[in-house]
Amino acid sequence: MTTQDSNTIVGIAGNADVKEIVKYIEHIILTALDAKPSDCLLKNYGTITMNAINSIIKLFPELNKELNALVSKFTEIQEASKKLVGIKDAGEYADNVITIFTVYNVDPGIYAIFAAFQAMEVAKTCGDSDAKFFLVRTLLAGSLPFNLYRLLLDYLSMDHRFTVNLLKALLESIH
Repeated sequence: MTTQDSNTIVGIAGNADVKEIVKYIEHIILTALDAKPSDCLLKNYGTITMNAINSIIKLFPELNKELNALVSKFTEIQEASKKLVGIKDAGEYADNVITIFTVYNVDPGIYAIFAAFQAMEVAKTCGDSDAKFFLVRTLLAGSLPFNLYRLLLDYLSMDHRFTVNLLKALLESIH
């Protein structure tokens, strides 16, 4: 049930081979681990980050509450993120990333937007090639939680519609 490229599971309908999902997750993590920050990025990290936050708030004022929550936790999240440096094992990296998302209650979607804006800012400041560092984190933030969700459903042989139907029922119950 895999596509031509064994590292890609995009486009597979229904349940996928769990091993293929795991291989894909590993591929995404290893891509993130291979992207190293440049000296320019490290030197300008604070400015890049604040410019990204200000741009998002300007474009998405409706996310102001969520972004301010992220900003208030930023120092703690950055300290926790520093522990990711030097990790070479995909499983250990995934564990640490998901731990950061859960301990600090970081919405991966909000974080993905934030990392994408950081990529745009670093491209302006340091050049296009430096954007990869944040783009792979954008991919990871969006991909890892979704693929862990898929992995769980497929491992348990659950119908993917179950969670959507559950969400629909819960949405109806709150209105």
